[in-house]
Amino acid sequence: MVKGKKVLVLGMGISGVGAIRLLKEKGARVTVNELENNKEMRARAGDFERNGIKVILGSHPFEILPGQELIIVSPGIPPQIPLLRQAEKLHIPIMGELELASRFLTGRSLIAITGTNGKTTATVLTEKILKKAHKDVMVAGNIGIPLSEAVRRPGKIIVTEVSSFQLETVKRFSPFISCILNISPDHLDRHPDLGEYIWLKSRILTNQKSNGFTVLNRDDPHVYPLRRKTRAEVIFFSQKEKLERGVFLRGSHIIRKFEGEEVVVSTPEISFAGSHNLENILSAIAIASLYRLETEAVKEALLEFKGLPHRCEPVARIRGVDFINDSKATNEEAVKSCLESIKQPIILIMGGKDKGANFFYLKNVIKKKVKRLILLGQAKKVIKAQLDNVCPLSEVENMRDAVREAFNKAKKGDCVLLSPACASFDQFKNYEERGEVFKEEVRKLDS
Repeated sequence: MVKGKKVLVLGMGISGVGAIRLLKEKGARVTVNELENNKEMRARAGDFERNGIKVILGSHPFEILPGQELIIVSPGIPPQIPLLRQAEKLHIPIMGELELASRFLTGRSLIAITGTNGKTTATVLTEKILKKAHKDVMVAGNIGIPLSEAVRRPGKIIVTEVSSFQLETVKRFSPFISCILNISPDHLDRHPDLGEYIWLKSRILTNQKSNGFTVLNRDDPHVYPLRRKTRAEVIFFSQKEKLERGVFLRGSHIIRKFEGEEVVVSTPEISFAGSHNLENILSAIAIASLYRLETEAVKEALLEFKGLPHRCEPVARIRGVDFINDSKATNEEAVKSCLESIKQPIILIMGGKDKGANFFYLKNVIKKKVKRLILLGQAKKVIKAQLDNVCPLSEVENMRDAVREAFNKAKKGDCVLLSPACASFDQFKNYEERGEVFKEEVRKLDS
């Protein structure tokens, strides 16, 4: 497919590096173009240039386009940039790293999971269940190693988390099992509207074959209609409906119903089974069950799994005040889910880089659950304008001030929650760094 071809890779992050290595291994003549020109990228460029790969840093010059036969674009690069628009005019094919990697998947079983919230947890949990049943499985995609790295390694089943950015550039991407967990407004700073965002999410299933499976959330009004877009067999999961086939809740019991009906586990037995995680649990059981696993293996994996960092993660209790790190909550729906799972009065730390969110959507749940809002980051003025009269609020400059202000306003029995409803890129490298800084500042309170 690529042997001997001139291929341009845009972006030298994790997925870009994976694509470069795969292309080089398959005999392509690779050029790399990266907008950043910092110490890390220069070091990376030096490594590639020593292996005969040309690297251009610092800009996207049109001069690199003539002669290119294919462009591989990293998911962080918007498709509207001038270089890609010019490439389209020159009729140069453009695809993403996910699409590229999928072309080299032979004899593998690919599971692809997307959704606005919970996809990392669902992906990791699916892998844990399959491993517990002694399946040859690995995680790749938007977490861990890129899919282009995974195809170069052994492993019969690959579970991959897929983002809307990655789905912008798919063409023939066709997983054996696709899953859409939920859809709510997100990334509207990049996608023009909710309709476009839903359409992008649906691209995970539109190329599936009739011998595959599509796992969908029966309860989500944006997800349920997508059942009509797939040729694969549709399997539902639900917290509200008793299903003829699929995975659902009956009281506190999780039921799976395929060949027969079985109780898998009761929710009080699972340590991370808050309401915000039930979709992830049900979906992971549904996906893993398609490999005909024994109930005992599924149950054992669920009982052992403790959840992931930065997702409603308990941090500490200091002088009767609980601190919870929910830094991964970068949109309104994620914040709402975490707020609803907490029973105590909440002091909520919000803010960061605005992604076009409608913070007013949180008005009712904040009014009901939150005693004070503490705002930081680039979006704090926007949040204040939309939520000013909902509850008392404070504005601060950084995470240190936010944690201290929250602790000063808290009383014994309260909960201080970091759940930003925003991206982290105004003050932090990523949501993980934001969560770690929050945890460090909390620890300082007790030192």
